[in-house]
Parts: sequence; C-alpha cells; structure tokens
Amino acid sequence: MNTNKEYEKTLMDEFLEDPEFARLMAQGDLIMEVTETLWELLEKEKISRKELADRLGKSKGFVSQVLNGGRNLTLRTVGDILHVLGYKVRLVPYKEGKKVQKEEAPDRREEVKAAEEAQSYNIPI
Repeated sequence: MNTNKEYEKTLMDEFLEDPEFARLMAQGDLIMEVTETLWELLEKEKISRKELADRLGKSKGFVSQVLNGGRNLTLRTVGDILHVLGYKVRLVPYKEGKKVQKEEAPDRREEVKAAEEAQSYNIPI
C-alpha cells in the first residue's frame, strides 16, 4: 500500500526528471542559500534591516523585499550587501546529487589571501 510520503517522493522524482523543473529548482536552491546566508550574517553582526538599508543608501522596503524574495537578487546587490557588512564570499560548486555541508567545503583561505595580496600590487590604468 502506498503512503502519502511514498507518493510525494515519487511525484517529486517525476518532476525532477523534467529539465525545466530541475533548472527552476536549482535556481530556487541558490536563491534560498544566498538569502539564508545574508540573514545569518545580519543576525551575527546584530544589524537590523533599517541599519542595512542606511548603509546601502536604500530604503528599508528595498532591503525587506530583497531578503524576503520579493525582489530579484542580483550578484551586484549581494556584493553590495556583503561589502557593507565587511564580508567577501567564495563560491564552492559541487556536482548535483552530492550533498555538501558548509563544513566540508574546501578551505581556500590561503588562495584568497594570496589573491588579495596579488591584487594589492595591481595599479589601475
């Protein structure tokens, strides 16, 4: 006898076989991960949406829309938010189907440090 849980899993498997659905799910997963990370940083730094808005030179409504998914979250916006919070980000892609925990991501601090040092010697033209 099929339980609802078995039926839902089978239905999800069928949806994921559709390339368009799988693509949209991948987009949603990335948006969710970025948004959750931004929320975590705000909590860690004890910064309110109002203070973030002030730092960005934007309205509190703009910040709320970005953090609640009501506005398109561009890489530029993410970069601006990270910058005013004093953070940088590194992207660690992994093959689909393999779940990677943040703790398992490769440690690239030395690479980042070397890149920052190399960049500090670049002279803009």
